Amino acid sequence: MEQRPIAQGTGTGNNVLSVYSDRVELSSGFPGQNTTSVGLKQIANVSIQGWVNCTLTIEINDGRRLNLERMALPDARQIKAVIERQKRMAGLHE
Repeated sequence: MEQRPIAQGTGTGNNVLSVYSDRVELSSGFPGQNTTSVGLKQIANVSIQGWVNCTLTIEINDGRRLNLERMALPDARQIKAVIERQKRMAGLHE
């Protein structure tokens, strides 16, 4: 049985970011055509830029960046808070 996401947000181009208890999944394209899954241990930093159409950037330890552009600010803040809370609960946050 698939877990339910703790938080979700959408950006341009049918990009959907889902935060689960142990990972973050970015689905893009036509309904979930391309899916990228990243474990919480691999996430180095989460940042938000902008006020109206925000850009949420997730930096991964191997140098990659996942960008979700044109997100609503409340969605971006919720996703950032949930990722940081999950990392803190797992003892991974510095």
